[in-house]
Amino acid sequence: MDTLGVRRTPLIAALLVIATVAAGCAQPVRGEALAGPTPTTTPGRVPGAAPYDPCKIVTWADFPLEVRTVENVVPRHRPPNPQAPDEVYADGCAFDNMGEKPFMALVIWGSITKIRVDPKGPEDKPVVYGNRRGVRSVYPGGQCVTRFTLDYGQVGGVSLVNERFPEVDPCTIVDVLAEKIVQRLAS
Repeated sequence: MDTLGVRRTPLIAALLVIATVAAGCAQPVRGEALAGPTPTTTPGRVPGAAPYDPCKIVTWADFPLEVRTVENVVPRHRPPNPQAPDEVYADGCAFDNMGEKPFMALVIWGSITKIRVDPKGPEDKPVVYGNRRGVRSVYPGGQCVTRFTLDYGQVGGVSLVNERFPEVDPCTIVDVLAEKIVQRLAS
């Protein structure tokens, strides 16, 4: 438990389950071409390299003002657990503003062979961030997940659980953060 008496383990587990279910890790993506720039249009990127540091690509200031009830939330590095084969992302970072109810975002990146970016279920909606195609999934309990294509067969994503601020649509937050990631990668 933290100083507020909030159990984080179940929330982190819920975020990871959402990200895993949304990733469709049991069924790799098959035969779909990637949208977006070719590898030569992204300066400094090397095949196989990390596309970004998930703790630095977005900041707490990028979150909507309505959810920033505390100042300067420090992101926590959240790599996948090697003992949990269902954690399919390569690297992640958690931002949280916990109160009596959970609010936590997980910014990730990983491989397109493990994280799907095409709509498969009724909760899925195709999306485009800048010139990157992807899919956004909405789940009960203030949960929203988005995944989008990057260069070299990689995928970026944001997973959010928002029960603390019911007046703020979790998918709006996810979309804002995804747009920031794509914009910063393009510059």
